[in-house]
Amino acid sequence: MKNIFKLLSLFLVVSIAVSCDSTTGDDMGYSAQEERGWVEFVDASTVVVYKGESGSIDIDVNIQVPNTSSDLTINYDLVSVSGADPSTVFSNTGSVVAPAGETSYMGPSNITGKEFTFLSLIEIDKEELLDVTLSQPMIFDVVLTGTSSSQITAGLEGTDIAISKRIIVYAADAIAGVYDVTEVFTAGTNEGLSLAALFGEEYQLTLAQIPDATSLTGFNTNTLVATNTGANEWITDGTTFTFNSDGSILVDDSFNPGIPYLALFSYHFIDTSVYDGDAGTITFDGDFGFPTNYGPYQWVMTKQ
Repeated sequence: MKNIFKLLSLFLVVSIAVSCDSTTGDDMGYSAQEERGWVEFVDASTVVVYKGESGSIDIDVNIQVPNTSSDLTINYDLVSVSGADPSTVFSNTGSVVAPAGETSYMGPSNITGKEFTFLSLIEIDKEELLDVTLSQPMIFDVVLTGTSSSQITAGLEGTDIAISKRIIVYAADAIAGVYDVTEVFTAGTNEGLSLAALFGEEYQLTLAQIPDATSLTGFNTNTLVATNTGANEWITDGTTFTFNSDGSILVDDSFNPGIPYLALFSYHFIDTSVYDGDAGTITFDGDFGFPTNYGPYQWVMTKQ
């Protein structure tokens, strides 16, 4: 009898240890059960798209449930952050249906090493942006809110499981326009000095759209071309500004990609570049001068 009690005690200890050492996605010892679990986005990375692109924004939804005996409706909201309200732009119903028995339980969230067997898909039609005037970037979140089953939740309380995904929509026609340009050394012995001011002329640049028959708008979706105004050519006419999906801006004068000319005799090497649609600014930071480095320099374009 004593041996039986000892074996039972050992079994309980092992069971508790296994439960506490669970490696499921919530890291809290909770694992999905037969028809109980959660839905989540495969990742929380930001998606950047451009007005004029065809196709759709496709967002995978991971269904962390071993099995579903009936169709599962997954609900979501399009939540405006800034710019145009997505609920007035897109015709999405706010739900997507996963057929009965189709789940992705064996996916990476369970650290099984197996690929997903099924991912539900939220589709947002990019072509519905064509009739919308965007005066600034349109930023919104796609947020999972729940499902048709009370046993299958959006995410899991107390965890960092991803149930929100950020979408940023850029529009070349909103970026195009005339910009005032200011320059300044931001540190070092030249801190506070501006080459343009030293040579007696502040200036402007015009960013214009580039015709492109492959775009639904008739213009390139993410590249604009620059021209100068003023007596001096501070940046080479025809230099292009390409707004990348990671938020950076590639400046290309065709001779020195990524290096805009300043003051005709030196270069501003770009380390960081930021487009702030709310403020109407494009900012470049980096070191000025080659082969002599005259110090860190900032170049800011502000839309008139």
